[in-house]
Amino acid sequence: MFGLPESVLVSGAIVAAKQHNLTFEILTSNQVRDRFPMFEPHEDEVAVYEKRAGMLFPEVCIQAHAKLAEKFGGTLHYDEPVTGWKAGREDVAIKTTKGNYTANFAIFASGSWITDLVPDARLPLQCERQTVFWFEPKGGNELFTPGRMPVFMWQTKDSSYFYGLPDIGDGVKVARHHGGELTSPHQVRRVVTEQDEAPVRHFLAEHIPMAGGIRKSSATCLYTNTPDSHFIIDFHPLHGNVVIASPCSGHGFKFSSVIGELVREMIETGRTNLDVSLFTIGRFNKNSH
Repeated sequence: MFGLPESVLVSGAIVAAKQHNLTFEILTSNQVRDRFPMFEPHEDEVAVYEKRAGMLFPEVCIQAHAKLAEKFGGTLHYDEPVTGWKAGREDVAIKTTKGNYTANFAIFASGSWITDLVPDARLPLQCERQTVFWFEPKGGNELFTPGRMPVFMWQTKDSSYFYGLPDIGDGVKVARHHGGELTSPHQVRRVVTEQDEAPVRHFLAEHIPMAGGIRKSSATCLYTNTPDSHFIIDFHPLHGNVVIASPCSGHGFKFSSVIGELVREMIETGRTNLDVSLFTIGRFNKNSH
């Protein structure tokens, strides 16, 4: 985690590490350059280094979750959009493009489509277009392999956030975290432009210049954000047999296993032993007064 010592990212990482007894180091800019020569922090910037940090491969994780669901009796349906639903006192009826289903409970975790799915919950959400890039390092990827380059997030002096991952064969992944245009999943621009690339290029030139080779690929994704950037994990305000577990404001995937665990507790027992007060829908009503 890079930034000025007083930055939200650095100070927050230190507080979290201490709170959860994580081993970490605070590195000066010179120490960063000595240990991780691909990075060029400013003289007054520091880094919080946690050697146990890593990265997930979402496609593989989702495949594992899907296989486990089937192993324990789940039935998976693909390419089957929900076209409507209705909650009764005892069950929830769901209509899709391929059929009708009835269940005791429903869990809606539809990301950017959540406002379409639960309009009566009146969730104050914004959908944000994000772009992600993979670059071929200049002079080869020796410095940018997982054994040499750690995953990182960087809060720059203008309070922009950038993050990146080492080259695992597709190039060095770098993107800006937040700051994209507001859109909807139905209207998002999927084509990535030079204008999208410009702030990432500027960041690389200043802080990781050897990573800024040719662009190998790019992609567009969506963040669906709450006003406070925290998750929504709560029962529908009008229906006690419907759980809303979305959106995640751009940082949810790493928590998907525990979110699944607590949502299971919610529908089985009507509550969870984990503290989810930060993620209630009611907090938005409180903030509006």
